[in-house]
Amino acid sequence: MKIFRYRIFLPVLAIAVYLLLSTSALAGEVVRVGFFEFGDYMTRDRNGHYRGTVFEILHEISTNTGIRYKIVDCDDWPRGLQLLEQGQIDLLPCTFFLSGRENSMLFPDLPLAISFVSIAVKPDDARYRYDKPASFDGMRVGVISGARDAPALAAYARKMGIRLSPVADTTTPALLQALRDNEVDAIATSQPRNDTPLRVVAHFSPEPFYFAVTPRKSRLLATLNEEQRRIARRVSATHELYGKYLSVNMTEQSLFTLDEHLYLNEGKPVIVAYDPDWPPLTWEDPQTRAFSGIVANLFDKIRQATGLRFQFVPMSMSQSLSMVTSGEVDIVCALSGNFLWDKELFMRTTRPYLRTAVVQIYRRDGSPQNGRRIALRRGCLISSQVAADNKDKQAHYYDNLTECLDALVNGETDMTYSDVYAAAHLLKNPRYAGLSVNPADKYISNIRMGVSRQADLRLYSILDKGLQFLPESPVDSMVSAAGPLQRETTLAEFISQNPVSTFSALMLFFLTVTLLMGISLAIKSNSNKRIQVLLHRDMLTGLPNLYKFRQDCAKLLADTGKHAYVLLFGDICQFKAINDQFGFSSGDRLLRAYGDILRSNVGEGELCARASADMYSMFLRYEGWELLLARLRHMDDSLDIWRQKEEMPYKVKTVYGAYIVSGTEGRDVQLMLNLANYARREAKRNGSTSLMLYDEQMRQETLLHQELNGRLETALREGELVPWYQIKVDMRTGAIIGSEALVRWKHPTRGLLMPDSFIPLFERNGLIMDIDMHVFTQVCKAMQSWRLRNLPLYTVSCNFSRVHFDRPGFPRQLAEIADRYAIPHELLEVEITESAIMKNPEAAWLRLIQLKQYGFKTAIDDFGAGYSSLGLVQMLNADVIKIDRSFVLRDLPGQRAQTVLGNIIRMALDLEMSVICEGVETAEQAAILMRLGCFKAQGYYYAKPEPEHEFEARLAMLIT
Repeated sequence: MKIFRYRIFLPVLAIAVYLLLSTSALAGEVVRVGFFEFGDYMTRDRNGHYRGTVFEILHEISTNTGIRYKIVDCDDWPRGLQLLEQGQIDLLPCTFFLSGRENSMLFPDLPLAISFVSIAVKPDDARYRYDKPASFDGMRVGVISGARDAPALAAYARKMGIRLSPVADTTTPALLQALRDNEVDAIATSQPRNDTPLRVVAHFSPEPFYFAVTPRKSRLLATLNEEQRRIARRVSATHELYGKYLSVNMTEQSLFTLDEHLYLNEGKPVIVAYDPDWPPLTWEDPQTRAFSGIVANLFDKIRQATGLRFQFVPMSMSQSLSMVTSGEVDIVCALSGNFLWDKELFMRTTRPYLRTAVVQIYRRDGSPQNGRRIALRRGCLISSQVAADNKDKQAHYYDNLTECLDALVNGETDMTYSDVYAAAHLLKNPRYAGLSVNPADKYISNIRMGVSRQADLRLYSILDKGLQFLPESPVDSMVSAAGPLQRETTLAEFISQNPVSTFSALMLFFLTVTLLMGISLAIKSNSNKRIQVLLHRDMLTGLPNLYKFRQDCAKLLADTGKHAYVLLFGDICQFKAINDQFGFSSGDRLLRAYGDILRSNVGEGELCARASADMYSMFLRYEGWELLLARLRHMDDSLDIWRQKEEMPYKVKTVYGAYIVSGTEGRDVQLMLNLANYARREAKRNGSTSLMLYDEQMRQETLLHQELNGRLETALREGELVPWYQIKVDMRTGAIIGSEALVRWKHPTRGLLMPDSFIPLFERNGLIMDIDMHVFTQVCKAMQSWRLRNLPLYTVSCNFSRVHFDRPGFPRQLAEIADRYAIPHELLEVEITESAIMKNPEAAWLRLIQLKQYGFKTAIDDFGAGYSSLGLVQMLNADVIKIDRSFVLRDLPGQRAQTVLGNIIRMALDLEMSVICEGVETAEQAAILMRLGCFKAQGYYYAKPEPEHEFEARLAMLIT
């Protein structure tokens, strides 16, 4: 009862403080919202009431912020866009992000939803089957004129190699009527309706859409961002809205192929491993010893839909992963991970069937920011992600979340991480009353099935299809059924049942507020002093921090004009190894000792500071390079003497970058720090010196970057950046099979610049997007010219930076450029490097799917230079793998490298992907590659990159 009263009192106290101290910046403001019919996202019923997902979200935001809405009828989306641009409405829902729109409207960080285009037919129309797109050939498909459905449908037809006859109309009701009257065979729509009994035979072209905000309401955008993130963290919100509005009444028939039906008819038992200690997702019922939980209910749904016979076996996650790898079990029923685990575990993972938020759990009497020990669950992808992000902390692994929480309670660890469902279930236990949670927004737990690669491939296909067409609303009901929350006591009930406790709590609240105000006034002065210390002092070493260092450097430069100074930025080379080998306490002692050494070696008019971690900065009078080297050697010698006293087994060294500044030079201390840090990084890369000066060569490189950065806009406008072309050939015949466009900069004063001299710069500052699009446009323009002159056309591949793949409108932008010059999409290939994919694999996966839906070819470039993820290749399903030139130039002569490369080539060919080897420079290399089964290549042995006019001449020679 004490725990219960404590838990009731804290929310009452928090609510009262919130009401007293917090109000929304937009409370009471009227926001004008544009309305148009958009399926069950936005609609109006017969009584004139607005309903749908959009209005549910707006109502929740209004309740939480006090914003009021005025609905403005726009008739259709184009009219809504016009009103938004004219300032007559503030918010336009259901707006797709297209290139250029960001110039006239604002978009939140999170989309409202992901819209798919679906082809739907009458329920009793047996002519069309989901698994046989060829049956659609000649289909008359109704589409809404001016919507995105028409171009998406055309791209789908091109991809599938079928003919579709679009029939345009203005509204969804008109399309449905045309379907009923047999004027069309099907309709294509991205506007789902709950009351439409149709059968879906195709899904394609996923595209997110957003609230669009007028630029006049930037505060509204900030509120939307905050509120949408809050709603997204409440994991049930999306499921609730989907089930209420978007679980369209569409049935799928003939999902399985004949071969899959044969497998189902065999009736073989499927062995499924489950974790008995992961409630409410999976657990073992203590009475019946039966598999129970959310996932158990899901498998029952799949059993009913497919007829599969499951045999469930309880075991720990680590044991499950081991046995699914060996083939002793067929399925791990719940994996908290993503498809990238295919490369680490010998299994195939399905699409996610449950997406949950992740929370950080810690003791209330502790601080997760200062914690050094993390409890992690074995066999969980979230654990590996947390460990990778916290390499400076100690990871302790346990079999399940209960063991992690027990370790936390017992003081063995400082924090742990969990999906929100399991955390909510286990933290009800009074044993864990002293624990608190924080949202871990950086992580998302995608729950999937893992299928053994030794299991029948048809099993994986059946499961993945079953999950694809399982409506989300039943999944939500499974969550509720498997993990019911205790009934909440209402405030009125609690007051009536506990009048004395309530009165005491309220009195205590007001007394607490009064006491806190008094204490606040009493300690305000001391707090201000402590804040000043925190702002200017590093708490571990006692040295000034970087903020204070910059201030003091500026003052010295302003007050002293006759001295030359050198600014040093450096770090301790072996610091991480010391932390790992001797522990964090030894690392902290080293940092304090080196801080004392710096403090004792700087004189009057000089400065030192701890910048961060093991990095330090100094501002010393400069009296010559040899004297500076001698001072740093003396500091290193002092550090070595301390190291010997501490009995550390190896010498500790430092490395510094230096920037010399005269008293008359500018006072941009941050720029000086950046330049010294640049020199430090060069010194570490060089490895032969402990001190490197930011010299003339570095200065020239910096000046070049500044010049190129400032000239880029002019260069793009005046055509200085041009594509050169390097042919790809069939090594068996020498015949051209395509080419790659490689950018060159025809600089007016510096001559021809290679990509290495400017591409890294523009990748860092984001301007690479402009370059990539410029080159792609020039390629399309050149191909149009070649076609008009009857020159032979081959596929041209273009490189794109990873930043494009974070943009929802990227594939459509490429399609618009290609269509502008009437270039068939199948003649254009989009390349992305393997390392770029690994930065955001989920986004890359989605964009590659969209690109293929538009009919473009896709290629993974530089394969083998980095992660060499075979599982990634399988999941992304690109058209082409380009083997990195380092494989060919450096490793190919070795038998081991040939074995690896041969396996990669065979795997790619088995997956119906083409393989091209880059960097082929000799006949010997070509012969080895052909013996390994690769027959396509590019490299200097066949042709160097050449300008457009020379490449055109090469094409002209092919005309017979």
